Amino acid sequence: MAKTAVSDILMRMSYELHALAEATDEFHHLAFGADGTPSLANADFVRATQSIDLTQQILANLSDFTACLAMASPETVTIDAHEALSLITLSDLKDRLNGNAPEADLPQAVPADQDGELEFF
Repeated sequence: MAKTAVSDILMRMSYELHALAEATDEFHHLAFGADGTPSLANADFVRATQSIDLTQQILANLSDFTACLAMASPETVTIDAHEALSLITLSDLKDRLNGNAPEADLPQAVPADQDGELEFF
């Protein structure tokens, strides 16, 4: 069984979490009416909107945390991820986590700010 660098696995997980955070962020437009004003009259709607926001923030924070761990991990530390990958039922996700996805299928890397700096926390 081939072994994979822990840093590579962590970075792939960071990319996946970042892609989920960005996808979740897209739900924010649902919190506003056609005129762009928030719909604050419905308490359930407000709670759902706050949940979307919290989920997006948690995913973004986990992405940054995982990327930081990946950069701090020595490339010489490897593991056999076969058993862990066998738990993944989505084939595209499994391929990306295993490093077997075509470049076009990879989620966007954790984006740098406009000035080129990457903010982790």
